[in-house]
Amino acid sequence: MPGLRARKKTQTWLDIRAAALALFEERGFDAVSVSDIAAAADVARGTFFNYFEGKEAVVVTYGPHEAEFQRGLMAQRPHDEPLWDSMVAIILGYLDEFEPGIVVHLRLKAGSPGLARSARPMTERLVADLRVWALERHPRMAEPDIMLVINAAVGALGTVVQYWQVDQPPAARIGQVRAALDRLGAGLAH
Repeated sequence: MPGLRARKKTQTWLDIRAAALALFEERGFDAVSVSDIAAAADVARGTFFNYFEGKEAVVVTYGPHEAEFQRGLMAQRPHDEPLWDSMVAIILGYLDEFEPGIVVHLRLKAGSPGLARSARPMTERLVADLRVWALERHPRMAEPDIMLVINAAVGALGTVVQYWQVDQPPAARIGQVRAALDRLGAGLAH
């Protein structure tokens, strides 16, 4: 369990992000300034920049709560489970928890040419964390083989998410990811 200071920092991060996303939904991404976000989150403008590089980062940054949740998913996987099966379970577990945030991200990106141009892949941190975990969990696998599995799984996720319809039910969107992973995994599983 993180200490009080870490919990407060995470809560501030979440508060700033929640305030920003509410403003983006209400006014549109391009009509909201960092000062607007700071005021809505009841923090100083400088405090905003302690947590985010800019307003784009509010949308595209992998949050501390997401990293903690993902580490929990990784820790739950059986040690003797094939890497592909672990990847599928981790990705689907992550989506079960954070799919609504991904939909908000897609909606904001669709409504803002500026955000669409500036959005960095949110998967960099995901891939890095999975790499560290997989190298430790599967020491007999060569790193290129591990990265092939990770990049294939994350690539399948990213490809399907590009085609999500925000008005679809969450179960349908997650089902599309599951189907893509199943199709891809048929050739990579063992």
